[in-house]
Amino acid sequence: MLHYYMHDGPAAFRFELAGDLDVNDALRLEQDRQTASSTIGERTLIVDVSFVTSIDEAGLSLLRRWHAAGAQFAAISPQSRALVETITGHPFSPQQRQEPTYQPWWSGGVRSLHMTLPMISLVAVLTLLTPSTAWAAEDGASLAFARYASIAGENRGFANVIDSGDVIVEIDASLPKLARQGRMEAIRHVSASGEPGYEIVSLVGDSTVTHEVIARYLAIEQQSYALPASSFAITPENYKFRYTGSIETSGNQVYVFAIKPRSHREGLMEGQIWIDGATGTAVRQAGRLLNHKSIFIKKITVSRDTGSQAGAPYLRVTHIEIETRLFGRAELIIRERPQTSILSAGVEQ
Repeated sequence: MLHYYMHDGPAAFRFELAGDLDVNDALRLEQDRQTASSTIGERTLIVDVSFVTSIDEAGLSLLRRWHAAGAQFAAISPQSRALVETITGHPFSPQQRQEPTYQPWWSGGVRSLHMTLPMISLVAVLTLLTPSTAWAAEDGASLAFARYASIAGENRGFANVIDSGDVIVEIDASLPKLARQGRMEAIRHVSASGEPGYEIVSLVGDSTVTHEVIARYLAIEQQSYALPASSFAITPENYKFRYTGSIETSGNQVYVFAIKPRSHREGLMEGQIWIDGATGTAVRQAGRLLNHKSIFIKKITVSRDTGSQAGAPYLRVTHIEIETRLFGRAELIIRERPQTSILSAGVEQ
């Protein structure tokens, strides 16, 4: 089955194809292109076939017609580049220049990232602005995004985190306006039916914070387990993605995408997601939750950073700020890690 995503950029309109392209998918793809033709206008049409696994004659015929009409093709792997040569009848050129379908660094990406990376050097910025680097970054971004999309359906978004096995949970909460704090340490167990339960190890601090902030957070988290993960996961079905740039962190290339919900359904957010280029996992998610439906809450902002060990989530830290009408700003810092990671560390010592 074919999956495809459309990216609307300032100078080009891009189709990213993934999976098997057969006659039925070709009909559907052509219909969507015709629907989008008025939007595409005079911009370049780019078709990324990097993740096409198979194609029949109807699919080849469609892409040849698109090529004859002026479409350009992007491909990363040797197999996909061979496919482009079959479509176009010409050798594939890795240096082929194409208009980007993301907002360039110099028109917005730097402004959104320079506060996060204040120590980035001018030389590094100038390097990022060169056309060859920008095109290489888009290649890497496409690959990272495809890897992420293949596993994103398993991600339950912001409401739930490391779901398998027992998890150590530490929650620090505060109401700065009232100068009150509270802290909980617990072990989260997940039942056979998928519902979480907490074994409280320690609960200290102001009772208003522990009851009105920590307890309410846990109640909302428990309610979220009853919802299907697909309804609020950060996937192309729920969100529009726009590539804004890349950074290097801890020796890994990370690609930054702006995300915007396709609907105003409760539990979705508008913000950013950072995708690790090597694994396709989300290492950072940040933004503002939409449509919270509470007269007592004015705004909710969330950021979550995930660290991995041996390719698996090892530590996840979530920062939540809630602007309330009664208590002012409420702040939570939630740290979660699998209990097995604690035990393994103890064995190694």
